[in-house]
Amino acid sequence: MKKKIAFLFALTGAALLFAGCSSLQTAGTSKFNGQKITASGNGVAHISGYSSGLYLLWIPLIVGSTENPGAITFGEDSCNVTAVTKMVTGKSKEMKAAKTVDLVSSSSSFNIPVPIPFIFNWKSVTVSGNAAN
Repeated sequence: MKKKIAFLFALTGAALLFAGCSSLQTAGTSKFNGQKITASGNGVAHISGYSSGLYLLWIPLIVGSTENPGAITFGEDSCNVTAVTKMVTGKSKEMKAAKTVDLVSSSSSFNIPVPIPFIFNWKSVTVSGNAAN
């Protein structure tokens, strides 16, 4: 019985280690070293958004919230390019930029081999772009 309880605590600890995360970071014009970040117009900021989470097959378990960056949520499928792009462009609009240019995205997923391979997946998505007027 003690071994089963210890095993459950170990699994819980592993799940918390892989808990969902999201972040939204900006670099304003003071960080550009006098360089232009857009071919036309004035750069407002460079914005980078990230979301990751733990999935059971295709069902989201613990993921980073794109509605509230820095918080976790349960059961919300926010580890996709669409949700993170919405987070980045929303921040661009909040910074009163007229457009977001040079959007670049990256997504990845890998299987967690314990306790049963191909059941649990870790997904992550990054989107970045330049807010400009």
